[in-house]
Amino acid sequence: MNYEKYYSPLRAVHSADFHRCVYCGCESALNDFIPPVKFIHEWREVSKEADFISVPTCIECHDLLKNQNNGTLEHRVSVVKKLLSEKYAKAIRVFNHWSMEEIEEMDAAFQISLKGGIRLGKEAFSRIRFAGFDYEVNGSFTCVAAPQHQVFTVYEQAFESFREALAFASNAYQIKKSRLSKLYFEHGESFEKAIEVFHKLVDHPR
Repeated sequence: MNYEKYYSPLRAVHSADFHRCVYCGCESALNDFIPPVKFIHEWREVSKEADFISVPTCIECHDLLKNQNNGTLEHRVSVVKKLLSEKYAKAIRVFNHWSMEEIEEMDAAFQISLKGGIRLGKEAFSRIRFAGFDYEVNGSFTCVAAPQHQVFTVYEQAFESFREALAFASNAYQIKKSRLSKLYFEHGESFEKAIEVFHKLVDHPR
């Protein structure tokens, strides 16, 4: 049975967004059906909230979502961002923790590996932060607000990115990036708390 007839297509409003994945901004190659066609009976037979739209998606996001039973675009965006974060966690960590200047001091084989990790991590980070685009469904237009500019602070110093703030704090307070990053996320995503906790542990080891 042709279940696709139950879905309305989501279309980008601006030409710059044509053929872009609605989830990550990469080039789209397929349509993702929300809710998924394989679960359509679960959504049609009960009074659950569902969008019943088809959206442009890249191959990777499509594959990540193929077994996810979500009925709305909002929920599906949250799920795929989480899955991308988990899949590329190592590469993003490399991107955040290493600078090109530090890598240049290492041997050639290690440089190749780390540079590749930085490139992959940077791309993954950009995809995860992709906010979407303005779109139209059945003549109804939705404007996607630009993401709020996030500022990372280390006491009174402000930085444009987590990567820059981490590098500064690590150097200024003599804490390894990996250790500082772990403390940052364990203590409310605060560099100040992470630094204070680190020094308490150093001053009063168990």
